[in-house]
Amino acid sequence: MGLTSEKLDLTRQSDVDLVRLCLGGDKLAFAELVRRHGSGVRTHLRRMGAQGADADDMAQEAFISAYEHLAEFRFDGPFAGWIKRIASRRYLKKVRANQKYVLTDDMTPYAPETTGSDDFRAHNLDAALNRLKPAERLCLTLNFSGDLSHQDIADELKIPLGTVKSHIKRALDQLKVILSPNSDPNPNPVMETGT
Repeated sequence: MGLTSEKLDLTRQSDVDLVRLCLGGDKLAFAELVRRHGSGVRTHLRRMGAQGADADDMAQEAFISAYEHLAEFRFDGPFAGWIKRIASRRYLKKVRANQKYVLTDDMTPYAPETTGSDDFRAHNLDAALNRLKPAERLCLTLNFSGDLSHQDIADELKIPLGTVKSHIKRALDQLKVILSPNSDPNPNPVMETGT
């Protein structure tokens, strides 16, 4: 006789145990996985560039897809990484299908409105990511949060591998500067000129 969520405290179960329970037909175990990872998936999608309700909708779609394909989970990595990869691919599909999501190599960083001189100090990752170019932010997020390799990103975005590596390197270099304690609160970088 197998265990069911009625006999277990699901909050104390590992993700692997919850997936096994789900595969055995326990829907409450999947609800616990959604509760546990829903916020992280929505944050991941927002960091990629999805906005508000779109990120919520895509996260929900990703969990539905994960539930329908749970038998394909290989137990060779964390569930969080697997669900983020599903969400990443759903986002990229929307990027390719909808002009609302545009992946450009625009040289102008995103600069949201600020309300005061110190309000824009990027001391958190989300604010810092918003200062990157869209293509850099997307590649970096797919690599670190989405757990995709450089080659996987190149294949998904249909851009050269070297371009992906360049985007990620530039993004990391910029984040290092943005997140440093001495960073300039001015969201518009000043280009240095040689003498």
